[in-house]
Amino acid sequence: MNYENPIRKGKLYFRYGTMGSAKTAMLLTTAYNFEERGMDYICMKPIVDNREKDSVIRSRIGIERRCSWIYPESDMYKMLTEVFDTEGLKEWILIDEAQFLSPEQVDQLARIVDNFGVNVLCYGLRTDFQSHLFDGSRRLFEIADTIDEVKSTCTCGRKTIINARIDRAGNVVMDGEQVEIGGNDKYMAMCRRCWAKRRCERDRIESLDFGDIEKG
Repeated sequence: MNYENPIRKGKLYFRYGTMGSAKTAMLLTTAYNFEERGMDYICMKPIVDNREKDSVIRSRIGIERRCSWIYPESDMYKMLTEVFDTEGLKEWILIDEAQFLSPEQVDQLARIVDNFGVNVLCYGLRTDFQSHLFDGSRRLFEIADTIDEVKSTCTCGRKTIINARIDRAGNVVMDGEQVEIGGNDKYMAMCRRCWAKRRCERDRIESLDFGDIEKG
């Protein structure tokens, strides 16, 4: 089937925010609204998030919906065209945890948008615990048609922009692998100022010579 230059024009959307900003809840609410209006859609999520044994998208507030897994080796263009051939053309593709997509998968989604006129709505994090862009998020920032920030508030009242990784004592952690799945026990969304302050406190404690203190 040739879908070049479709009559309906789709868009690639990226909605990003820190952890705990209700991104997943927004996706699930959107899916519910589409269902109420009789719109055809599909929910998807990278398999990297291994907290869930079942293929579901689940929010922290307890709502969930079945989804299709996206594997690291998945060809999104091939995967979705096969879905369209068997189930018919979808109006919307909703993707959670989009930061875990590869740049190639984001490009493949863009081809779906351009060739099929399907809307692809991605939700995800902007940066990791070291404040570096995820590869998938970087590519979405580069080529998405529409980019929106899902805002949330730090404990100090400022806007959160950092997904800080913390240890069991609540100290900020700066070392480790980029991807380490966890919830409130491992991560805390902060503004840049609070993050910098917590890092300075950690560095100060680590620099203390406790042997000299005990001698004194």
